[in-house]
Amino acid sequence: MVDRMGIRVKKGRSATFLAFIMVHVPTKTPDNKPLETISFYDDHYLECQRAFEKASPWTPDLNKWIHTHLGSRVLEKLDSTLPEGGQLKLLGIGSGEGEVEYNLITRLLSKYPTIHNTVVDPSQTQLDLYKDLIKEKAPELDGVQYDWHAKTLAQYRHSSEESGDRTKFHFISALFCLYYEADLYSSLEYLLSRLEPGGVLLAAMETDRCDVMKIEERFQFGADSDDVPLYCFTDMTAHFEKRGVPFAVLNQPDDQRDFDVTAIFDESSREGALLLDFISSVANFRQVAPPGLLADFLSYVRSLATLREGRVLLFYDTDYVLASKPKFKNHFV
Repeated sequence: MVDRMGIRVKKGRSATFLAFIMVHVPTKTPDNKPLETISFYDDHYLECQRAFEKASPWTPDLNKWIHTHLGSRVLEKLDSTLPEGGQLKLLGIGSGEGEVEYNLITRLLSKYPTIHNTVVDPSQTQLDLYKDLIKEKAPELDGVQYDWHAKTLAQYRHSSEESGDRTKFHFISALFCLYYEADLYSSLEYLLSRLEPGGVLLAAMETDRCDVMKIEERFQFGADSDDVPLYCFTDMTAHFEKRGVPFAVLNQPDDQRDFDVTAIFDESSREGALLLDFISSVANFRQVAPPGLLADFLSYVRSLATLREGRVLLFYDTDYVLASKPKFKNHFV
């Protein structure tokens, strides 16, 4: 469901706010080895994501919401008249296993019967799973062609510029991946530049209300330098406002935000260990973290959590933004 592939970097906040919430975090294990992010291990990352989905039983309902509500809003915003036989051109950044794109594409097919989807994701494992999904759902994806790029957004951007590829896209999705960019604003400008007039950019991030974001802000694992920002959703919308880019915000449904982390407090729980890795983005966090750091981490998680019927629940909040590129000549290209 939610794609967290990539090295976690610090996301943008004011210096005053960060000074208030940050704690000193050791970045090495007790035997002086660096803490490694789960993104270094594709199979382990996927295990962690499966644990997150199990701890968030609303994910099937979210996928339905993406198909019906979010997909419909994309269709409303798209202002693209294709020539006879023309293809709707899509670009997916950080597409992961393809579940979200599948739900969006099947909605788009109701209006645009032929689609070309360019898929960009750094994980070959994820791309292979996406291809498996396409085979499984082949009857529903008739009319869709794909090309694949096992690259980060930065790598795709570089290779496109090197090859002179200036393809414009009618719809670009970048879901839960832009906070891995060293320069969010440059990445947003690049994606806007790749839109056809009348096209739409769909992006999503955790909000600053999200407990997982608060944990990342406090501990900042994987942050190698104070010069690397830590971004969240409001950084995107603030940039669009500043640039005069038309956009609309769509909120994750209210009944789809409970993240059950009860298992992380059970030292013998394999599911709990995977959830710890997912939240911290550190591989084998329970085993490699210094004892004091692990205790501080668990204490902070508990301080954020809501207790309900014996369960420890975090608030997992994400928002989606639809940015449009008007057909008339505008001040952004």
